[in-house]
Amino acid sequence: MYDTKGTALVVITRTVTPARGGIALPGGYIDDREDWRQAVVRELKEETGIDAASRDVRLVDAMSSPDGHLLLFGLLPERPADALPASQATDETEGWHLLRRAEELAFPLHTLAVRAFFEGRYI
Repeated sequence: MYDTKGTALVVITRTVTPARGGIALPGGYIDDREDWRQAVVRELKEETGIDAASRDVRLVDAMSSPDGHLLLFGLLPERPADALPASQATDETEGWHLLRRAEELAFPLHTLAVRAFFEGRYI
């Protein structure tokens, strides 16, 4: 996302465990027989209300967590922040907001991905 203040990432505030109250990237599990790109846009919609097309998702990273989960990080093309729907609470979040610089998030691998994004490693 971008606006007059520059480029930003959409993040959510979690209302579920683990990491209730923490800031995280939108995401979740891939459903049975679901393409990972479809999972990206489904989770984004569920957690933020933001619509996207799965064909626009680009894989930028894959990381393994200490508990054995594989996390795939996808990016969508930039779009103006004023084109996004208003932030609202969902079943799993307090809503979304824009992150404008790298900072520590609720999950260590999210923190690494955000740092890589703001360092320009996902261009």
